[in-house]
Amino acid sequence: MNLKRFIRENIKCILFNCSILFFINIYFLVLNLLKDNMGEVYYLDLILVVLYIVAFIIKYRSWKERYSKLYEFVEDDNDINIDDVEGDFLEEEIIRYIINKKESKYSEVIDIKDEQIKDMEEYISRWVHEIKLPISAISMILERIDDAKISTDIKNETEKINFLVNSVMYGSRATAAAEDIFISEEKLKDIVKQAIKNNAFLLIRNSIDISLDNLDHYVYTDKKWILYVLDQLINNAIKYSKENAEIKFYAEETDKYICLNIRDNGIGIAKEDIERVFNKGFTGSNGRNTIYKSTGMGLYFSKKILDKLGNSFEVQSVKNKYTLFKIKFNKISDFTTITKM
Repeated sequence: MNLKRFIRENIKCILFNCSILFFINIYFLVLNLLKDNMGEVYYLDLILVVLYIVAFIIKYRSWKERYSKLYEFVEDDNDINIDDVEGDFLEEEIIRYIINKKESKYSEVIDIKDEQIKDMEEYISRWVHEIKLPISAISMILERIDDAKISTDIKNETEKINFLVNSVMYGSRATAAAEDIFISEEKLKDIVKQAIKNNAFLLIRNSIDISLDNLDHYVYTDKKWILYVLDQLINNAIKYSKENAEIKFYAEETDKYICLNIRDNGIGIAKEDIERVFNKGFTGSNGRNTIYKSTGMGLYFSKKILDKLGNSFEVQSVKNKYTLFKIKFNKISDFTTITKM
């Protein structure tokens, strides 16, 4: 908001006032008025010019004070609210009117989008419940199949389908997880055991050894969402496992937090992929491999959920040696509604 800009905006007014002063002088000269006292005319011109310059400076300062704040908002990419626009000048009224119309339009668009998202979430939720019926029916039919190998193979595939179906359901809710969070004090060992139970068939099927250590801690979390995250991590550990596979669950305690570590001895993550594993849709070199199929959404949703739960989520890995995920639970919860289970 500089002087050059202000002069450019007021150039017509400046030229108009200069023209008036010019024609006044021409008037006196043409009519031979004050012919012998032109010094007085020049003196009058000087006074008028000085007064105009003073008025111009006052107007410029007022203009700069009015609009410099708005200009800074725009330059810093900040949102401008109606309350940020002060004053009763016509320009301020127009700006407030435009902002009000934009905010109303924006609110309408947001409401429409929210409604569309809720409709989609409801549709997915119904679809998940519908698809689980034939999955359950398949599981019941498998119990009547005499061929153990065929039964096990089909069971293996139905468990994979069941995991994917649950991932779809929770993934669709992850964007609005903040509206569906209930924090309570939970025993860490019970949560881990429940996650292992949820994936028991695939763990046994793939001969994955499980190790639990130092999990006798209580943490503040949402059990439903943390189980979803652990399901994702266990499924990844199974998918990218090697011979003599093992998953270790162990906790470390500090003054500020309790850290749950989930470590597997699978194929690991390439060094160049580590920084991007939580990015949306990122599959990395493992996910692009024809053997391992990946959508790149599981860890993305897990990170999104843990952020909303207030938990730190970190990963360490060495290719072909191990992968270690760390979930840190703060000892002092930031949530006001806590129920002890």
